[in-house]
Amino acid sequence: MRMLTAGLVVAVAATLAVWQWSAGSDQQPDSSTSHSENPLRVSLMTSLPIVWGEGATMNDIIGGKATPAPVFVHWQDRYDLQAVDSFEDLDALQPDVVILAQPRAMDPADLAALDQWVRGGGRMVVLTDPALTWHSHFPLGDNRRPLATGLLSPLLEHWGLELLAPEDDGAGLVELQMEGLSITTSGIGTFRLHDKSSCNLSAGKILAECRIGEGRAILLADADFLNAELWESESESAAAQLTDRLIAQVTR
Repeated sequence: MRMLTAGLVVAVAATLAVWQWSAGSDQQPDSSTSHSENPLRVSLMTSLPIVWGEGATMNDIIGGKATPAPVFVHWQDRYDLQAVDSFEDLDALQPDVVILAQPRAMDPADLAALDQWVRGGGRMVVLTDPALTWHSHFPLGDNRRPLATGLLSPLLEHWGLELLAPEDDGAGLVELQMEGLSITTSGIGTFRLHDKSSCNLSAGKILAECRIGEGRAILLADADFLNAELWESESESAAAQLTDRLIAQVTR
């Protein structure tokens, strides 16, 4: 497994710490406690095979034979989670947080609804990967495959961001050390700021925090870290804990 350069690892960890202690906060968000009596309402849109597992049929789902990914099971246990295919009824959903995890191509109405919702005070965590390496048994062009690259450019550009692919697509696995969490992933992208952007980037440029109107969004230029096939074991990956921290940060 290849480690990122120490400079990038240290810079990313330091930036997360700054975000967590900013805005007059006396304590870091607690990402270790289990779900409460009033869990956050989370709406999730994703093309990743984490909800039912790749290739699950309706019979599998009805018969209880589908296999959700470990990170999805974690979210189900911790949050009031709802997987959605559209955000046109976002006001009716009333989520506390929206998670976009390498979502499928979204129509203009969905993008406009999300932007308006965030500007009105919504909170969003965006995991968008420019070079997803997630293995799939389905052929290229099959809409059951996860998207190979993030397709949120219209929304990102509206927020003053550009998603960039990694310079070395063949670098293999990468281990990130972030805030004491060990994250295994592959093909990490970066962000670039445009003029008049209201976003701040980590030193490694893989994380962005944006204040958009009355709302906020935290973006990570990677989604492969959710893939349990990259983990040595479920207990040794902190992928779920990282998402908890991002959610805690954006909702505090």
